[in-house]
Amino acid sequence: MKFHPFRKALFQIHLWIGIAAALYVVLVGFTGAALVFRPEFQALSFPEFFSIDKGGQADAPVAGIIEKLQQRYPGYELAGIDYPTRRRASYLSYLTKGPELVAAFSNPVSAAVIGELPKSSWITKLQDLHFDLLGGSTGRMANGIGALSLMAMFLTGLVVWWPAMSVKVNFRTGWKRMNWDLHSATGFWLFGFLLLWAVTGVEFSFPARFRQVVNAISPLTVFRAPESAPAADGTAAVDIPELVAKARLLVPDAKPGRIVWPSSKRAAVLILMARVDHGDFDTSDEVELYFDQYSGNLLLRREGATEAASGGDLFMKWIGPLHVGSFGGSGVKVLWVILALSFPVLAVTGALMWWNRVRRFSMGVRKNSKF
Repeated sequence: MKFHPFRKALFQIHLWIGIAAALYVVLVGFTGAALVFRPEFQALSFPEFFSIDKGGQADAPVAGIIEKLQQRYPGYELAGIDYPTRRRASYLSYLTKGPELVAAFSNPVSAAVIGELPKSSWITKLQDLHFDLLGGSTGRMANGIGALSLMAMFLTGLVVWWPAMSVKVNFRTGWKRMNWDLHSATGFWLFGFLLLWAVTGVEFSFPARFRQVVNAISPLTVFRAPESAPAADGTAAVDIPELVAKARLLVPDAKPGRIVWPSSKRAAVLILMARVDHGDFDTSDEVELYFDQYSGNLLLRREGATEAASGGDLFMKWIGPLHVGSFGGSGVKVLWVILALSFPVLAVTGALMWWNRVRRFSMGVRKNSKF
């Protein structure tokens, strides 16, 4: 195959990025495919937290949850409580003590604390491998660079292979031609998905810079939560269960989904109400209520608070769900797993193509050698 000098340069870029990133591509492909079912793996690994038979009884009042948590974790501060969801039957609470963060689960009927989410498990190791390459912040930066490299490889691949693009695999030819067809057809048909995962991978690694770029193209909506007016003595006097009761009256057709304690002396208490269910991708049924942490007065009510207001908002809203396939049920997740395996397919077929080129070159040198 003869290339125009420009396309020849792009071919070399595509080739060497592919060689350098082959193992990385295989790694992110397999780990990404596994993490599509991370919630299901969590439920299977910790059934005592996720699968609880309530015997038809109503959820315990949040006052009991708070009381039991305070007894179990003296000296800790509550940061938030998530109510039971369709996927998780227990209450999930976050408590802090200095830099320490505890994720505690409470029985939805008795309010008793039933355990903590382990800080290290095979699921967290898998997450660290996929997002941070087991290297912390340095690994996440390297992952971002890897995602940028994938973007370059996919874009150059589209240009390089377009004139001779194979859109199907001919299984009646030799294995080298089949390998070529498989590499080419996979890249062609799944180009949009592959580029999507690379772009979203960049966002996860460099979120601030990514938002700046998106904002320059389509301005993002910046929401500033209302602030509380500090009391004279600086002591918050509101009662959280009373605020929950007030929230129920304000949104009678919804149920509490989340409570977020104020993170500073001027922050507000946030109570999220959901008309259908919280903790899923659809947030159009949610209402955010912000209360003054000193007076208990309602500061702001946001209906469908996370709905996109601009093209940039819509793009940012979909990045997470599109990356992990969390927007359409089990069918979409199975499809996402299958599509994610295209990464190792491209890596292996590309490596075989490169090795064939190396062998042909080596054999040609030996054949023409005078020694």
